[in-house]
Amino acid sequence: MKTKNFNILIIGSGPAGLFAAIWLEKVGMDKIAIIDRNAYPAGGLLNDGKLNFDYRVGMDVDELRITRADAEKIMREIKQVFSGFPRCRQVTFLDQHKEVLALAEMASEHGAQFIAPEQWHWGTDNGKALVDYLRSYLKNTDFLLRTEVTSMQKLNNNNFRLDCKHNNKSVHYNAPVVLASPGRSGAYWFRDVARKMNIQNNFGPIDVGIRLELNRKFYDIVTDIVYDPKFIFKTGRHDDRVRTFCTNPGGRVRMEDYGDFKLINGDALLGKKTKNTNFALLNTIALTKPYSDTTEFAQSIAKQFFLLGGGKPIVQRIGDFRERRRSSQATFNSTTRHFEVCKATCNATPGDITLAMPARIMDNLWESLKSMDKIIPGILHPSTLMYAPEIKFFDTHFPTDRFLETNIKGVFVAGDGTGKSRGIVGAAISGIIAAKGMLERTGNSFKNFGE
Repeated sequence: MKTKNFNILIIGSGPAGLFAAIWLEKVGMDKIAIIDRNAYPAGGLLNDGKLNFDYRVGMDVDELRITRADAEKIMREIKQVFSGFPRCRQVTFLDQHKEVLALAEMASEHGAQFIAPEQWHWGTDNGKALVDYLRSYLKNTDFLLRTEVTSMQKLNNNNFRLDCKHNNKSVHYNAPVVLASPGRSGAYWFRDVARKMNIQNNFGPIDVGIRLELNRKFYDIVTDIVYDPKFIFKTGRHDDRVRTFCTNPGGRVRMEDYGDFKLINGDALLGKKTKNTNFALLNTIALTKPYSDTTEFAQSIAKQFFLLGGGKPIVQRIGDFRERRRSSQATFNSTTRHFEVCKATCNATPGDITLAMPARIMDNLWESLKSMDKIIPGILHPSTLMYAPEIKFFDTHFPTDRFLETNIKGVFVAGDGTGKSRGIVGAAISGIIAAKGMLERTGNSFKNFGE
């Protein structure tokens, strides 16, 4: 079969891949292709659609080898693109200085850090329209959809060949430069490909925790000021890091199916709201010798919940948890125990989350929750729901240079699935950084890093 040649091949159509292509087209690069195994290119852009424009959230400037000024300059480019989509609305404004300062001071009194980024949101119900809008920026990029990359190899002429399957037929694509931005869903596939090519990688930390769902009246005092507030805790007992993540005022809790197990997540629609608010509380875990595989460790936790929940995640009322008993279907909505105050939006299995959650992680989560309840009284109302597990797989890390090029020259990485970001804006920034490196690798140049 004939092989088609491109200047740049991008694996993955999430924010990292899309913004790399947008930037490359902007500076005049042509013959770009984005390959994705899915029928609809999107990556993480279809889930909730929340943007944090703050260098402290969703990225590590040291890992990306950029300064705060660099990050803010690239974020302005990204914001300009997103703000052109009419259903992407700013939901957190930084001019509420007094209210934000008061929350930060109260958090500090209880040993927590509070971060209030500028935030924008479009909602899960507008995800496809947003992706169509971003694709409209790309006039000269080919989308090779329903195309699964089966292998990658470096040829004698220093080009790379991607062997792919499309509609059960073999297809091949060549390019001198490849960007791998596989997202979380493709992270372990690319790790296997990378190891076969001797691309250096190692295990990074992983986030394991729960998702809280509560009557939104208890949390509106915060989310009316900051749509997605960021609280970061350093626990006293174990000296571990716990953080809040992905708050959804008026949102819903959802399950994600990974085949061998299911995980919990949350989102919000722009056009339809519930009476609840949900957010994740995550404990960052890093492993060392003799066992450092954070992926396998986290998956073993997820499978325990899957087993105990009868094929579903587990949900437990705070009221039951505090009394050291499991939640049951019979009393799940008990009015005498005030459980009706928060009605579950997700059909998880009532049970005891402590049976499957490691004790150290459970200690950290509960200590942080008690601190949160002092900052925002009402979070630990008996009706509040704890769903488990919520796990964020950011755990494959690739050592790279300042343009996110790996030890194999011509192979670049970006986005959440390669350990370079934790969210849409961070992924887009990493994609743009890699795009600048790819431009240089193909023999082109640029004037200023932030252009």
